[in-house]
Amino acid sequence: MSLILFCLVMLSVLFALVFGFWWDSSAPFKVHISILASALALFLSAILIINIYPRIQRRALASEKHKKLDNAAWGQDISTKLSTPAAVIEGYNIKFANNAFLNELGLKGMREYITDMPLTNLVHPGSHQALNKIITQKSEHESSETTLLRMLYVDGTTIPVHVSFSPLGQDDQANQFLLQFSTTSTSEQAKSSSSQELTYHMLIDRIEQIIFQINVDQEIIFLNPSWERILDYSSSESLDKSLFSFIHPEDQPLAEARLKALTEGKRQQSQFELRLIAKNGHSHWFEMRASTTSKLKGERTSVMGTLADISRMKSATAGRKANARSATNMIMPNIPCMLYRCKNDRNWTFDFASEGCLEVTEYQVYEVTNSAQFNYMQLIYPDDQQRVWEHVQEQIHKQQSFDLVYRIMTRSNRIKWVLQKGKGVFSGSGELLGLEGIIIDLTSQDHTELKDGIALMCHEQKDRAE
Repeated sequence: MSLILFCLVMLSVLFALVFGFWWDSSAPFKVHISILASALALFLSAILIINIYPRIQRRALASEKHKKLDNAAWGQDISTKLSTPAAVIEGYNIKFANNAFLNELGLKGMREYITDMPLTNLVHPGSHQALNKIITQKSEHESSETTLLRMLYVDGTTIPVHVSFSPLGQDDQANQFLLQFSTTSTSEQAKSSSSQELTYHMLIDRIEQIIFQINVDQEIIFLNPSWERILDYSSSESLDKSLFSFIHPEDQPLAEARLKALTEGKRQQSQFELRLIAKNGHSHWFEMRASTTSKLKGERTSVMGTLADISRMKSATAGRKANARSATNMIMPNIPCMLYRCKNDRNWTFDFASEGCLEVTEYQVYEVTNSAQFNYMQLIYPDDQQRVWEHVQEQIHKQQSFDLVYRIMTRSNRIKWVLQKGKGVFSGSGELLGLEGIIIDLTSQDHTELKDGIALMCHEQKDRAE
């Protein structure tokens, strides 16, 4: 206000001086009045400009600021209401991220931490160029399609997503965007023809094995009809639920370790056996073969696979083992021998030994199985050790059984002659898993009993093979 008064006084003085020099008494009175009115109008205009212009300028700046804030607030409001991952981006900085965005990247409850964080911190370095391209296109108002990027999960693994940017402002706010993305497992569409789709659907619906797909949180997102046929659970009762809620409690630790390794991209494939609990409470044995939907190592991904019902095979195997134990129980009391299963290491570490171990070696079963102190190779007579080892290795290299006679020293340092008959146990891929067979004490005084016992055992093995 003081500035306005000062200007008023100065203008008045200036006007008085000019008017005094100009005044001519001979001029008409109307001319004097006109000049005086013009000067007064000019004076009032100057006062109005000085007083009003700052207010107009402040109002214009406030309007521009509110307009910019309204755009950001509108984008924040929209992203909050979206169920899909979304965020408000200004330039390359994140101004707001909705809950779905945070949950998808494992950042739940960390909104304040990522606010004003560069978006590039959440994008894999290999996708930075694609990110720069799409932001540049949007800033220049060029059309661009949805872009495939690799986002970073909180633990450093990557998630392939389809990203789109929508401008929030006009030309003067061209650096504000609404970012939305969806994971590739939920956004990819089938590209096959209708006839091929029909064939695939028929195959999936009629195949005996259960076909499933789970997301990165191990929640079921797809099941074929075999699931309901075998376990009696409908799709509506099973979808969006954790697969572990259907797995037998004893098998959950193994399943969790295998599936977690797949969803985190640490492994590409896995195969193991587990039990699933049906709706009636009965458990079924299944062989699971699962693989990741992404081929990139270290990328968080969904998992798909098959579950083959092997309950009958398990029952048959248990029956054969029971019959084998029955035959063994008939044979073992008649001849001094021990059945064994061991690793093919230099110690021949025993995983299993029958009760005849005590009679043959004078060691208890618990002393020789899975023991770091027991070394069966040291029981073999020193002069026979090298010959025994080389013969066994030669036979298993040929994938043939071995028969050999050698001496052992019992716990009491008694020397015994024994007959060892065995073979290598191989996996389906030809990998050696271990050795199994029988060790017979040849120091038995009743050779007729020994001969009859071996003949009976061979006959039982032949019957089981047939």
